[in-house]
Amino acid sequence: MEVYRVGELFPHEQFCTGKEQHVAIVTDRFFNVLMSLNRISKREKELFSSGKLSAYLFEQKGIPFLVLDFGEGFSIDMSIDASMFDEEFRREWMASDSNLITLFLVEASTGVLEAMRMIALGFADEFRQLCSRHARRTDIEKQVRLIQTAFTTREMMTHARASTRFGA
Repeated sequence: MEVYRVGELFPHEQFCTGKEQHVAIVTDRFFNVLMSLNRISKREKELFSSGKLSAYLFEQKGIPFLVLDFGEGFSIDMSIDASMFDEEFRREWMASDSNLITLFLVEASTGVLEAMRMIALGFADEFRQLCSRHARRTDIEKQVRLIQTAFTTREMMTHARASTRFGA
């Protein structure tokens, strides 16, 4: 079991690349989200930690995207390539009833965990259902890039299939 402590190095070294990125860290129950940014502002940290947060499910070509909007133009979108799961892991992941995601905000230049937040997605089952169709597809990664080029994060929010809102 990994221990995460704000103010300490993020324990998954393979994600501490020094580059800005947002990555889904798949677990056997669901997934977590790493946001690695350079020069995190005090306001970004506040919005991430305790501000209003909206999570959206956007789908295009059978591929689900999780869109997180922290407000004030601070948002990300991402997808999971479930075609990479082996059969045993896929069964376990699909059978899970977990809808919890831990969000990690990491300073890219240092690898230090700046903030964490846990959310429960109301559309977790629908997200998994869309991922279940990836089993024999070989084009997921390519399609994700094309979709992210065709749609802005804001457009994904506007055309979302479902959403869950958190905070004040």
